[in-house]
Amino acid sequence: MRNSRNIEVTPAARCSGNQVAASSQFVDRGQVLCLEARLDRAHRVTIARDVFGSDNPLVRDCLSGRDALVVTSPTVHRLYGRRIRDYFADAPGVHFMVLRRTEASKSLDAVVEVSERAAAVGLRRTSPIVAVGGGVCSDISGLAAALHRRGVPHINVPTTLVGLVDAGIGTKNAVNHGRRKSALGTFHPPEHTVLDIGFLATLPRRQLANGLAEIVKLAVVKDRALFEILAQHGMTLLHNGFRTPVAAAEDTVRRAVAGMLAELARNQFEIADFRRKVDFGHTFSPHIEVASGHSVLHGEAVAMDVALSAQLAHDLGLLSADDLDRILTMLAEAGLALVWPGLSVEALMATLPSIVEHRDGNLHLVVPTGIGACDFLGVDDISPVLLRAALAKLVRRTQGADVRPPMSRQTVSTSGG
Repeated sequence: MRNSRNIEVTPAARCSGNQVAASSQFVDRGQVLCLEARLDRAHRVTIARDVFGSDNPLVRDCLSGRDALVVTSPTVHRLYGRRIRDYFADAPGVHFMVLRRTEASKSLDAVVEVSERAAAVGLRRTSPIVAVGGGVCSDISGLAAALHRRGVPHINVPTTLVGLVDAGIGTKNAVNHGRRKSALGTFHPPEHTVLDIGFLATLPRRQLANGLAEIVKLAVVKDRALFEILAQHGMTLLHNGFRTPVAAAEDTVRRAVAGMLAELARNQFEIADFRRKVDFGHTFSPHIEVASGHSVLHGEAVAMDVALSAQLAHDLGLLSADDLDRILTMLAEAGLALVWPGLSVEALMATLPSIVEHRDGNLHLVVPTGIGACDFLGVDDISPVLLRAALAKLVRRTQGADVRPPMSRQTVSTSGG
């Protein structure tokens, strides 16, 4: 299998089905019999407006006349349920379900729930599961699509900022298991992802900040121009639901999406090389999410990880004081906490072996070396002394007092990004 690189972000493009092509060849080498196979996938990401407007055929075109199961979150059902059903009124083969799950209940049971609904409506092998919601909805629906009948297509219409720039456009789908974040999952990219920033207008500010953290993450390690856009317009966009300035809102989302896809295209299925820039903010954050009982949202935990990784980089002489201050200031102005009160050095150190296992024997901790640049650290580069000093500095910055981080908390196992 080779990694697909024909991933594109296409404004106003039209969707069509059949985004997978496969070929196989049997080779008889005497004592060794070999079946060589190649699977090519195309994941198209389309940026549009008013995607469930009656005169916008985009999402219907994505179905290409196929039956489908549309899975929505309770919030999406409350705000847009009637409109979505009206949009598919002339498609009798389109069925619906409301998935009442949260990050804390994002489990295999939820995947089975979707699969059982798909079976009940007679979903065929080529018929897609369509997730309309946030990251929890797309994670569960995507994993259900990967497992149902050994794999059916899926389509994402993310309605949260995290979904637009991260969860809804990725290749991986995973659920939590046994107090481990994203412990069970697959690489099963969607056929299409349809992005409409108009959904952000109804998003609570906390959820907007939650998604903004993922954009900051990408800007810090990869895209200085995106960081400058955020510095100029980020707080305005955060306060008005990405309504205005329109050009800044669209440019921010497009740059974040294109940057994410470009990084994924380097090693979409994580074969052999586990050094990934997009893992910035995703080393310590899984522990924070799980240990907090998911009271800390994903993006909020990512922001804390970004802050800690940036502080570590500065303390190691890899990041200037000015760049560190810009990163931490941007997070704080967005209302994102730099430290979780329950965080302890001992718990963080205890989670590192699980991360090392997940990344095939190395920590590959992503740290910024400037705005738009990064490097990777190994497990030998991180010590309890270094972590304790970095956490203490972040606590002082947050509270204005010399307060030590907690010394001991419950340790949980994490599987990383």
